[in-house]
Amino acid sequence: MKNYLHALKPPPRTQRQRLTPDQARNNAGGFTFKVSDEGRFLRFLILGATEGTYYATEAAHTVQATDFVRGYVARNGPAALRLILEVTRGHRAPRPDATLMALALVARTADLETRRSAWAALPEVARTGTMLLHFLAYQDALGGWGRLTRRGVARVYEDLPLGTLALWAVKYRSRDGWAQADALRLAHPRSTEPVRHAVFRHMLGQPSSERPPVGQLLPELESPAPALRLIEGHQRAMSVTTDVDAAALMREYGLPIEAVSTGVRGADVYRAALETNGLTWLLRNLGNLSRLGLLAAQHPEIVSAVVTRLSNASALRRGRVHPLDVLKAQLVYAQGRGVRGSHVWTPAPAVIDALEQAFYLAFGLVKPSGGRFLLALDVSGSMDIGTVGGVPGLSPRLATAAMGLVTARSEVHTTPVAFTSGVGGMGGQWGGTSGLTPLNISPRQRLDDVVKAMRALPMGGTDCALPMLWAAKEKIPVDTFVVYTDNETWAGKVHPSVALAEYRQRMGTPARLVVVGMTATAFSVADPADSGMLDVVGFDAAAPNLIGAFARGEV
Repeated sequence: MKNYLHALKPPPRTQRQRLTPDQARNNAGGFTFKVSDEGRFLRFLILGATEGTYYATEAAHTVQATDFVRGYVARNGPAALRLILEVTRGHRAPRPDATLMALALVARTADLETRRSAWAALPEVARTGTMLLHFLAYQDALGGWGRLTRRGVARVYEDLPLGTLALWAVKYRSRDGWAQADALRLAHPRSTEPVRHAVFRHMLGQPSSERPPVGQLLPELESPAPALRLIEGHQRAMSVTTDVDAAALMREYGLPIEAVSTGVRGADVYRAALETNGLTWLLRNLGNLSRLGLLAAQHPEIVSAVVTRLSNASALRRGRVHPLDVLKAQLVYAQGRGVRGSHVWTPAPAVIDALEQAFYLAFGLVKPSGGRFLLALDVSGSMDIGTVGGVPGLSPRLATAAMGLVTARSEVHTTPVAFTSGVGGMGGQWGGTSGLTPLNISPRQRLDDVVKAMRALPMGGTDCALPMLWAAKEKIPVDTFVVYTDNETWAGKVHPSVALAEYRQRMGTPARLVVVGMTATAFSVADPADSGMLDVVGFDAAAPNLIGAFARGEV
């Protein structure tokens, strides 16, 4: 009789056992679902894969991801290009490296029609001179310069607005062992515009005997072109010997700080750069501004101007500032020392507060769903290994806290919990009991306070079924469960998809599950066959609104 009963109702399978034939063993030894190839490619574009995880070394993780991307592009070139453009146009990725590498693969290995489309998309994906040179480094690694490569690169220089071309000439002179002059010599761009030719000559660095002197790049023109005026200002700035003179030229010609010699970049030059450089530069140089005494009580007008810029939602959107850019700036600036080098500074409290606000503003307007959320945050040991988006110090645990707070701020009815050790002790693959601990956090708390509270919790194995099991046991009404994890999970007596089905049956509600993957692995605990489950890429700038739309039933 016992055998018949087991046949009719077999015991639940643990997460170390395969639930369905389409599950695969993850790097931690548990069985989870494999994300679709399109989903995995999207994870790569947004999160990249240059860092390891707790269960996979940096080298192994990068090789696995790169091999997958190569294969995906070879099989689905048009789909790959479509996703690259979607991520670029939505400014969804925190760093451009993954999209540039993927575009280089499409431009090199896809079918001819798709390769041509990839080259046509290059100016849109490689928006700055630095991005173009990064792209060329990837192209060079994939092979030589063929006809499509030469024409594709030449078209960028031929079609670029003259003002932008001049800016590239003085701001993005070289990166990754490549210089703009290298690209011009290999691509041979053609143009009938005299001013464009003059900028090309400057970028090529021709000897002074072969080009007009400063202020006379094109003496035949009736009036000086704005593009040439920028180059003239750069040439003059490179010859001055004091930061006062350099700062005056920056203001006169609208020069970015990169157009000035590093030897004269003192306090006056940095002060001028606040007027001539963009928001991305500001985020990267807050430490330098404080180190030089500009963000101090003696300069309240500068502090106020910086706070105003950081708190301007429209400016953040125009500057294409990703939330991760802001979070990185906050992490580095608040610690009072650089990631590299020996520079130290005293952070300005008002600037730290402005960065906190800018982080949420950078996501844009998040439309709340009005539903009941249960946020389950993975705080296991694996979440402290590796980084998100290649940002030093931004572990998956810290990124989880940040993303969780975004949802908590937009959704009023939110219950946060953390995966912890149920009876104390360390978790991970070799021990520890899984449990849940309510998180006594407020959406108005500072991010560093939330992380501190999370780090104080006892780590255990991550059982992603526990949120549903706990809510069913306590009869807690939940419309949407949101689990933030690296998907390297193995603990648990039942699979999360089974726990969700049981919760739905017991509570009589079509509860949904969102799994936010914080690393670019190939796994997810969300069942792709269940329309009530959604796999989301962590730190996708579109993630908060996507979660809200899914909770409202619009996705």
